Amino acid sequence: MGQQKLLLPLGEKPVLAHAMDRMNQLPWGRRLVVIGEPRQSLADLSMSRGFQAVYNEWREEGQASSVRLAVSTLCPLDGLSGFVFLPGDQPFIEPTLVTAMADAFFQKNDRRAIVVPRHEGQWRSPVLFGAAWRSALSTLTGDRGGRDLIQKNPGCVVSVDWADERPFADVDTWIDYEALQQQK
Repeated sequence: MGQQKLLLPLGEKPVLAHAMDRMNQLPWGRRLVVIGEPRQSLADLSMSRGFQAVYNEWREEGQASSVRLAVSTLCPLDGLSGFVFLPGDQPFIEPTLVTAMADAFFQKNDRRAIVVPRHEGQWRSPVLFGAAWRSALSTLTGDRGGRDLIQKNPGCVVSVDWADERPFADVDTWIDYEALQQQK
């Protein structure tokens, strides 16, 4: 897009702030944002909303580098049940969706569960990986994040059907951004 899409204004705050503010409605533990450039602006925004910012100097390697960095940063935590990976460019993510995913995970009662929301038959983001995936997540490569793990382990996948498309709207192009501005 030629500039940092996470800092583009959407209403009265940046795109990333919307996602963080919505996730702050959840009563969960540690919140972490893997950032790129502009480093200071993204770090300041993250910290202002109570998120730890971790700079990804390997982001050119693809999405997996951010997943690896998040997992390695969180690894020392004891008692971690799982990891929720939420792209910062989904400003309308619903806390109720993420709560439904967590409920499905705890109902499954399996640290190997991978919970994926599904809209109209398509898997979407965010994704919740149980803590048993820690090692596999920390060795991912490329720009597909955890999608390969999901595809190679269908028996571990728990789908959460979600009727509303709005939480999955993201900013990948100027057309996406302009459409989101109409929805704010």
